[in-house]
Amino acid sequence: MLIFDLKGPFAHFRKYFTNSSSLSYSFPPRTVITGLVAGLLGYERDTYYKNLSDSECKVAVSIKTPIRKIMQTMNYTNTKNYTIESILAGKMEHTPIPVEIVRPLNNYDIVYRIYFQHEKIHQIFKERLEQQRFFYPPYLGITEFLAEIEFIDEGEISDPQKHTDVRLNCVCRKNAIKDRGIKFEDDNSQYLIEKMPTDFSESRDITRLEQYIFEKSGKDLNVSLNEPFYKVTYKKNTENIIFM
Repeated sequence: MLIFDLKGPFAHFRKYFTNSSSLSYSFPPRTVITGLVAGLLGYERDTYYKNLSDSECKVAVSIKTPIRKIMQTMNYTNTKNYTIESILAGKMEHTPIPVEIVRPLNNYDIVYRIYFQHEKIHQIFKERLEQQRFFYPPYLGITEFLAEIEFIDEGEISDPQKHTDVRLNCVCRKNAIKDRGIKFEDDNSQYLIEKMPTDFSESRDITRLEQYIFEKSGKDLNVSLNEPFYKVTYKKNTENIIFM
């Protein structure tokens, strides 16, 4: 398994159901992460959905820094009705759109830790991460929010662990947790649920939607699971994860 950090000062992962106001997820959905990997490796648009689907690769994500959200109005260019003359004359119409932006609470950068497993592209992706040699530059949701990638390590992943009570170091699918299976340990913790797409068909249709539970400041989740989890060992650390 390859472990790397995706970080930057701003992020926007647009919620699929928003229209006039662009709301953002708190962390990158699985589809964003696979799209990021595809861009780093230089795959053409709409050609990688099968190769990076649920059946081919496994992904987990952890929030490593406390986050907050702010609303800013951005001027988007209206491209529906324009001509070359209007562009050259600077007469393009602009539409103000409220955009929700994810920011770190105290740090300069938001940091998401990505756990990525794909047998077929493991070696070539590892070399790209080590050499910082990417086909397209990484970004956090939209191209205006450029990101930095830091390769952490090549970790070892265990066989499925069947213990039900576990402290998870990543976000978790709601349906993987038993009823009343979250143990609230800290009065200052904020547990949130977000629903997001996790996989696409080759025609770009959403094939799976999931609800995810996470702690806003990136704290571990002390939960009782109804399915196996995995232990990942890297840099003499062992963490518990569950795939998105």
